[in-house]
Amino acid sequence: MKRSFALLVPVLLLSLSACSSTGQSVQSSDRGSSTQSGTSGPTGWAAENRSLSANRNTFVAQVSERHAIPRSHIEQLLATATVDDRVVRLMTPKGTGGRVTRAWLSYRSRFVEPIRLRKGTTFWDANRQTLNRAEKTYGVPAAIIAAIIGVETVYGEQTGSFRVLDTLYTLGFHHPEANRPEKAQMFRNQLAALLDLDYRDKVDANAATGSFAGAIGLPQFMPVSIEHYAVDGDNDGHIDLRYSAQDAILSVANYLAKHGWRADAPVFAPVTLPANAASLVDGGLEPSMSWRQLQSHGAKLRAGASGGNWQNGKEIGVIDLRDEVRGVHEYRTATRNFFAITKYNRSYFYAASVAELAHGLAQRQRANGHQVTMPY
Repeated sequence: MKRSFALLVPVLLLSLSACSSTGQSVQSSDRGSSTQSGTSGPTGWAAENRSLSANRNTFVAQVSERHAIPRSHIEQLLATATVDDRVVRLMTPKGTGGRVTRAWLSYRSRFVEPIRLRKGTTFWDANRQTLNRAEKTYGVPAAIIAAIIGVETVYGEQTGSFRVLDTLYTLGFHHPEANRPEKAQMFRNQLAALLDLDYRDKVDANAATGSFAGAIGLPQFMPVSIEHYAVDGDNDGHIDLRYSAQDAILSVANYLAKHGWRADAPVFAPVTLPANAASLVDGGLEPSMSWRQLQSHGAKLRAGASGGNWQNGKEIGVIDLRDEVRGVHEYRTATRNFFAITKYNRSYFYAASVAELAHGLAQRQRANGHQVTMPY
């Protein structure tokens, strides 16, 4: 029997997020991925963007060859796929195509708020042993794991009603942005991964439901990410990201570890930036500076703060959490761990919100007498 994933819908899945998504991303919200299907080849973003034809017959042949799946199996599933007009509508860019106004404080308030803090504390208390095991195994703090699940799905409460097969078929072959062919290409790769997961009895493509971008489970993994990074946390022989908190927790930790998370490093370095911090921002998704370089521009360790492994090599970058509505900028020194979170959703706002929710959750745990790792 195949196990179906009743998927969770993120608060606003990306301009498109490949592993999860929430809210409007600051940059494009495409997501990294992975595979445990036994197939070889690229992983992560490279896997999501390999060439697959927009011609249905050619697509079937390519997927059959890539994943060693009988064409008849692919054709049988695709014969049941339909174009979902709701997906097209939701993924159609709003407005006139101008740049989206960025408002950090408004974005933050959607995720660092009382409901997620309360439900996150309950989730942590109920899954303490698993969260501790994930932190010990992968080096990712329990607070960060719990925060991601909270930001993505409010701990499983926001369940998507979109049939994932229809969603990925729609976006792979009928994407509303004809001038952005790379988006349709990514979704065709996600569809190929779903077909592979179905063939290997890991996801029931006929039954799986989820977000309007095709994300699955408590952590909102896209199919490619399920293939490469999902973990059988409860050791029952199946990966169930919807109903098994253990699978979801270990999978999130594994994802971040595979995307560069460093144990014993904060998300933000305890640094006082110089007045010209704006000139140090490069807007990238990788750390680009060394502590020595940042010091040469006038940055200093905060009074009473200690250093860490982020001071060795190019492990940091200055980020701008801008609020264009209020006309303010908030500059922070992000470590490699911050940039690892951006691989989950390619947005500074997203990663900073995860870190701040994690900080709030960890503070509550400490107030209740538990010794936990603070994210920064």
